[in-house]
Amino acid sequence: MSLLKKSRRYSVFYFLSSLLFATQLQAEVYNNEQLQQIAVDFVSEHMPDLNTTPQISALPLDSRIPDRLCESPLNKELPTEPPFNRQVTVQLKCQDINSWTQYVHVRIIELEPVVVVTTSLTRGEVIRAEHLRLEMKPKQFVRTQYVQDESILIGSRSKRNLRGGTPIVMSQVCMVCKGDNVTIYASLRGLRIKTTGIALEDGTLDELVRVKNKKSGKVLNARVDGVESVQVNI
Repeated sequence: MSLLKKSRRYSVFYFLSSLLFATQLQAEVYNNEQLQQIAVDFVSEHMPDLNTTPQISALPLDSRIPDRLCESPLNKELPTEPPFNRQVTVQLKCQDINSWTQYVHVRIIELEPVVVVTTSLTRGEVIRAEHLRLEMKPKQFVRTQYVQDESILIGSRSKRNLRGGTPIVMSQVCMVCKGDNVTIYASLRGLRIKTTGIALEDGTLDELVRVKNKKSGKVLNARVDGVESVQVNI
């Protein structure tokens, strides 16, 4: 056999070997957990920007589904464009000689912040920072009256007994409580006037309450704008 023929034979051999090796490098075996994670990652990449981070998880695949081989990158498709509903189905497709398709259902839960009480509070107790924490809860379970910023509650008082671990609503507290000394603010021709008064009734943020000016003795209708603070219009 001539040297040229041997050289050609070896070239063909190395070419086929390298082709087989490259194919083996691309081939991958997928189990259920991997497919579920691929679907979750794919949905996450296509989520629109939201104020909060959604909770994205895949519904478990049937445990009887065997591990599957694919010698090419998986094709991933979504049936709809974002924004998605609470559940979306991802199509994972192997388009080589193995030719298989798997649908993975992905659940999307939008979360919103809710202030909850960390420990039980008694009626009339002053609320401090350690009494509160912020938790993320599914949007569909968050009521409009739930407080979402714990800082506005610091220094207010509970109007009833509050159980630890429960969300807090504004109607359960008074920022201005009957009999409290309050600061009265008023704006007049660009000037901000400050005086003191006594609250004649309980009130919370943005509620109108009656307060008595300590200096003049006049009873005013004022809007609660913070803890022991009210605003009047002149």
